[in-house]
Amino acid sequence: MNLIKNDTLFEIVSGCKKHNSTAQHRLYQIYAKRMTALCQRYCNDYETARDLMHDGFIRIFESIENYDDKGTFEAWLKKIFVNICIDNLRKIDVLRMPIEVESLENFVADTQPDFSEKTDIEQIMNAIAQLPNVARTIFNMYNIDGYSIDEIAQKLNMTSTAVRTQHSRAKQKLQEMLKEIGIGR
Repeated sequence: MNLIKNDTLFEIVSGCKKHNSTAQHRLYQIYAKRMTALCQRYCNDYETARDLMHDGFIRIFESIENYDDKGTFEAWLKKIFVNICIDNLRKIDVLRMPIEVESLENFVADTQPDFSEKTDIEQIMNAIAQLPNVARTIFNMYNIDGYSIDEIAQKLNMTSTAVRTQHSRAKQKLQEMLKEIGIGR
């Protein structure tokens, strides 16, 4: 869903590159809620997500001159916000914490859930939020933000095999949680 026309976005981005506060405020208004939601998927806490969203916009405004109009602006923006979230997880040492083996032993076989059109997105997002931190981060990066396994491995300083394993376990755990609430098979 595109909230603004491309020519208007081009004007806003051009204004931001000139440090125009009106353009910066408009960009913030357009993307603040979506970027807060993106951040909340990674940190699982609304107040922290708001802080990360603000940090992300500071970084956006400091580096917007580097946006070269190749690819969509929103993809560039999301990449910066995901990096902010990953930096935060590293800072609080979440990505270095060992995975609890006991919580992973309960995972079911790796099958795709069968979602109906009436699936409640809020229930799915709540289930994702309950995943262990590393599994949730990998699930979000791969399934929602479109990173490849190799890109995730590089960003999280993990092997591709470890990322694949964590992603598989995250999907399994998510399927189990969704099955318990009557979503999927």
